[in-house]
Amino acid sequence: MFNFQQRMIVSLAAQSRAAGAHARGDRGRGGGAVRRPRVGTPSAIVVRMPTTNKMTVLAFTIATVAFTFTLASTSAAHAQTTPAPAPDPAGLVQAAPAAPAVGATSADPNIDRGFLLPTAMTQPAGSITYNNYELLLHGVTYGITDRVQGSVTVLSPIVRDMPLVGFAAVKGQIVATDRFHLALQGSFGVGHAFNVADGDASVYSVGAGAFASTCLRQDCSSLLSASATYQLGMSTAGADPAHLVLYSGSIVHRVGRHVKLLGEVASGAGGTGVTGNNENLDGLLVGYGVRFHTDSIAADVGFVKPIATGGGGDDFLVGLPFASVSYRWD
Repeated sequence: MFNFQQRMIVSLAAQSRAAGAHARGDRGRGGGAVRRPRVGTPSAIVVRMPTTNKMTVLAFTIATVAFTFTLASTSAAHAQTTPAPAPDPAGLVQAAPAAPAVGATSADPNIDRGFLLPTAMTQPAGSITYNNYELLLHGVTYGITDRVQGSVTVLSPIVRDMPLVGFAAVKGQIVATDRFHLALQGSFGVGHAFNVADGDASVYSVGAGAFASTCLRQDCSSLLSASATYQLGMSTAGADPAHLVLYSGSIVHRVGRHVKLLGEVASGAGGTGVTGNNENLDGLLVGYGVRFHTDSIAADVGFVKPIATGGGGDDFLVGLPFASVSYRWD
């Protein structure tokens, strides 16, 4: 575009010089006339410009204005098409992705246990979860932090002279990675019987346990857990203290968005006296079932089947029915 306008200006200048030469030739031949100023008029010389020169000046002016306007437009367009500088990546703040266990605990109110026994998972901080087992046991769990929770469970007094039974426990995670969790738990229990032949009698227990859970999925919706707990029981009636070591393994496997399959097996060893005299329990306790859940409510339905390893009758083919319901307020 610039070359075209330069050629136009050169052409107009050439035409102007040719027109000037032609005018001077006419005056040499007497064809031109120059008026002298009259007496009393200003000293300026008035020259009558030929029509060809007037057209040349007008065309030159139009070309100059067009060239200036085109140059300004081109500069503005270049400024608009120049890309803006990219933002400095160092100044950007990127949100860290949530840990997989956070999504797992928030999506399943029963994530802190398998079918019956605890896992290493805990309830979210500030949440309150109500648990009901077979309409007999009522429990409340409070998430103190995302890694520490406290629970209280009591037995309903549904009949007269029914003993008072209650448990309290605190569980806290000491290791929490994306795929592995390890937790410790301390517990205290009390049982009190009314109107017995020898007067009122009470039983107390203290215990400690360790729970390990590994995530089978990236989001920790499926878990494989193992646990070992110790319980010491004491009676106010003067009986020897009792010892119980319980070890178990469980699996929670998600098969749908709101459905999980549950399975666990437990056994142990126990004894009485100061030295313990522990003996392995003659059998296993197997539990299996299915869990239906949303973000706030969960229901476990299944069976608990004792299996005697030393032989004996087996009156329950599939086991004893068992059901529990939980509701969580976040």
